[in-house]
Amino acid sequence: MSRPVPIVNLREGEKGVIVSIVGGLGVRQRLSDMGLTPGTEVTVIRFAPFGPIELSVRGSNLAIGRGIATKIFVEKE
Repeated sequence: MSRPVPIVNLREGEKGVIVSIVGGLGVRQRLSDMGLTPGTEVTVIRFAPFGPIELSVRGSNLAIGRGIATKIFVEKE
């Protein structure tokens, strides 16, 4: 089993399964509302150098800021 890494360590096209979210209740609730919960598979669609990260989650695409993305830890597939 691979060691969990922040989602910002994945490259475009790579997939991972969320194992943990580090942050306060507000951060975890916001991510949960977007469908980003432990056990969920995510795929990095676009990784702009200075902009948000675009993810595919549960059949939908969404963009999250880099700061919040550093709080999402995944195991790479």
